Amino acid sequence: MPKALVFDATRCATSSPKTRKQREKRSVPLPTRSRRSDDADDVYSSSLGWESCARRIVIGLEHIVRADRARKPIDAQKVVKKCLRVHLSPTLQKHAREWEEKRLNNEERKVIAETILTMEVKKRELFWHLERLLDTREEKGAKYLKREMWERLKVKYPNQRVEVEDALTVEETAMALLTLYEAKIQRSNIVDTLSEIVVVDPSRLTIGGNVLNERAVSTEFPQAHVPEIKTAEVLAKWLSVQDWAAQKLVEQYGATFTEELLEHLNRKGPISLRANLIVNDGEEFRELSNIVERDEEAAVTLFNKVPFESEEDSLLAFTVSDTYRISPERDPDWLDGRYEIQDIGSQFIASSCRAGKNDQILDFCCGNGGKTLALAAKGAFVTAHDVDERRMKHLEANAKRARVSHLITTVSDANDLKANGCYYDSVLVDAPCSSAGAWRRTPSSRWLAKEEDVGMFSKLQLEILLRAAGIQLENRNGSAKTTTMVYATCSIFKEENEDVARAFEASDVFKEMRYEPWPFVKESEGEDANVNFAARGYSMPSVLAHEMQLFPNLHETDGFYLCRWRSK
Repeated sequence: MPKALVFDATRCATSSPKTRKQREKRSVPLPTRSRRSDDADDVYSSSLGWESCARRIVIGLEHIVRADRARKPIDAQKVVKKCLRVHLSPTLQKHAREWEEKRLNNEERKVIAETILTMEVKKRELFWHLERLLDTREEKGAKYLKREMWERLKVKYPNQRVEVEDALTVEETAMALLTLYEAKIQRSNIVDTLSEIVVVDPSRLTIGGNVLNERAVSTEFPQAHVPEIKTAEVLAKWLSVQDWAAQKLVEQYGATFTEELLEHLNRKGPISLRANLIVNDGEEFRELSNIVERDEEAAVTLFNKVPFESEEDSLLAFTVSDTYRISPERDPDWLDGRYEIQDIGSQFIASSCRAGKNDQILDFCCGNGGKTLALAAKGAFVTAHDVDERRMKHLEANAKRARVSHLITTVSDANDLKANGCYYDSVLVDAPCSSAGAWRRTPSSRWLAKEEDVGMFSKLQLEILLRAAGIQLENRNGSAKTTTMVYATCSIFKEENEDVARAFEASDVFKEMRYEPWPFVKESEGEDANVNFAARGYSMPSVLAHEMQLFPNLHETDGFYLCRWRSK
């Protein structure tokens, strides 16, 4: 659960004229603050200690660079947690610079976390630019590097392309990357503090960690542009993903769409919430909570991007900005079960099951139970299964808070699902996957992922689908009622999505269950809810009517895939 969330919401739904008039009467202007200005210092308060931030950021970056060089990449989010502590973590102590023991304020914590995590996302792009500056075949290095560093490189690596790992120490690499990042976002605060924390070692012919000419870099680096030829290799470097991932995406979607997709996966994802229908509907929730819509027209536009079939479900969906910061664990509305933090794409998956009151639903890979809670909030009886018992306990605690514990049964052993003899109205299989569609949520995941994982997950996903359908088949006992099956992932790779769905459709259990495609149709319009990619100028095939692929660049959600069927 995020530590700090904010609640100036842009709701993903339309509303009645009466509701709009009520809203206009009570609306108040929200305080706004530009993310960037001509003088970047103006957007930060005087209570922010830049030197403390700089020290901890550099220590965190050095830890990440050192792990990468050892070919043992680490999770940047864990590094951030260590950098936010009052006392120095033992894992950082061996190599850390001077550490000031102090309790950071919220603004300092935000600067440290956002800097390290955003740099983790853009790591390959920053390395790409740095390598170009270290190339002694070009004279641009003489302009952007410190004179001592340029002369050192010219002597040691004359007229050649130089690898960062060969040319720079860990400390120098961290400093250089940070200088490039500061220039990119047009902020100078950290760079101005670098000279105060650089430790010069007289025993080495180095310049400590300060590698780049900050003035030259900050003036010209923000104007750096991507080459016109958009190959998978160029996109991988410019938009910071591994080569194999860029290659897969270009083959699937084409270079133009891949570029747009990766750009959005490099941005911080919006925080979304779902009003808990069992406690209040969307209008009631907004009335009781301190949530003010900024722009009605923008809200309608966002809603139209997410193709909810059910208008009722769409009215429960909100996105939140960072105007007001509220910790959910301290928010009475969250503690009272009035809302859940949930990506709108995840809400859409639960909505796609079309659960009704008293329906029997099987959530076969429930995880932490976000979709389980959404299904139970519709009044359905949900059996939640997952092999991770820790997640099941987390679900049970949240179900109690959300006032739906009487509607949810947790089952850790899949064999018990056969023993209970229940023939479910709907089965949801939100299968484990590469999570590539959620890369913007976990910055290090794009670097920790392996190409072979995609194939491994696709095999596992098919096995899970077959097992879930097999439980239904075994418990059918001649029943003629119509049942549904919904398959979902948070992946954007075809092998985990369409390929798995087609393999399931060719299976014996699929035929024995007499499944057929169940198209996505907006109930209010009676039309196909899918995106026509060709009509938007993309050279990629549209998915089938009973499939749905959500993208951050089209739908403002994480990347999700859905495919669903119903029995004849």
